Amino acid sequence: MYRLLNTQTVRHGWYLLSLLLLLGCQAPEDQKPDDLISEDRMADILTEVHLAEAQTSRLSLASTDSARVAYKHIETKLFQKMKVDTAAYSRSFIFYSSHPKYLERIYQNVVDQLKKKIGQVDTLRKS
Repeated sequence: MYRLLNTQTVRHGWYLLSLLLLLGCQAPEDQKPDDLISEDRMADILTEVHLAEAQTSRLSLASTDSARVAYKHIETKLFQKMKVDTAAYSRSFIFYSSHPKYLERIYQNVVDQLKKKIGQVDTLRKS
């Protein structure tokens, strides 16, 4: 249990550090990237990204390195499946992160999608 908590703590630390770095490297506020992903598409991608993160955390891998490798593999497959360029995703995420109104709308959509998926799973379990 301690090892899993420690791994999750380290992973969350990396995510926080990455987010801070992304926010620190943001483009000028009004400048949209040429390849900006639409809000709806970004919500779809982020929903799948968060599901991939949850899937990786449930693997109970012994080391942080193993968890990172597993997540990177899942993330690569996810971006291929969704036909998303990782650079465009990163630029779009940075842009939306610097515009809280947009990001709030996107994450409300993500939450709605996740609730819908939970409802579908609950329905299947009851069957």
